[in-house]
Amino acid sequence: MGALDGHSSYDQLSGRQVGLLLSSPRIQNRLLMSQVCTLDVEVLSLYEAALQEARRHRWIESQKRGCDLGDQGFREWYDCYWAIYIRYRHLEHLLGDRQWLEFDSAAFGVLTPLVRNQDELAAEVVELYRQGWENLDILNWAIRAGLDLNQVKECLIVINMNDARIDHRLN
Repeated sequence: MGALDGHSSYDQLSGRQVGLLLSSPRIQNRLLMSQVCTLDVEVLSLYEAALQEARRHRWIESQKRGCDLGDQGFREWYDCYWAIYIRYRHLEHLLGDRQWLEFDSAAFGVLTPLVRNQDELAAEVVELYRQGWENLDILNWAIRAGLDLNQVKECLIVINMNDARIDHRLN
């Protein structure tokens, strides 16, 4: 299974391969930096925040159309915006801007050292992720650009975009 069907090729790694990746000095540095104390950070809920956004969308669209959209307004927001909303919240979490309950607390701020060190490759990979690119798209881009695939893979492992594949709770 590939990145385009919702699963990373990293899901197929053996325990030994994962151990080798995690023992990389670059990854170790990121993991250590991500374990900074976050006691002063408010932990927010994606579901509660998304519900507020869906309510706002419903109200705005109801005003535009001159009638209350009801549940259709909520479904419309979740259908159109949920995936990108979660991706942006995931990036906020990884960059240490906001901590979200539904994401791994150990991943909070894990990209901060890359930003501080001005790692251009990592910044480019993060930007491609922000734009909606998937693992396979980013790897193909790196191959075409002749970039170091090991560094790109390390960035993708840290980002772990599959963490952002969360189903909404709209019934």
